[in-house]
Amino acid sequence: MQPDHHDYFQRKEWERREKQDHFKVAAGVMNFLGVVLGVVSILVLAALLISLLSWLGQDIASNFTILRTRFQ
Repeated sequence: MQPDHHDYFQRKEWERREKQDHFKVAAGVMNFLGVVLGVVSILVLAALLISLLSWLGQDIASNFTILRTRFQ
């Protein structure tokens, strides 16, 4: 009777460790996906900022051209 009892607890311990390993793998995958999503978000925001600054530069140049033509 003792070996069955011991085998039961060994099997439960093995199942617990296996489940813990699955959670560690899932946490690692989620961490990786979070980093990838963060990098993509930063790149998109940087592109939007560059686009905004480019538009702002063109708008300011256009406004000064219009003002210069009105006062001539």
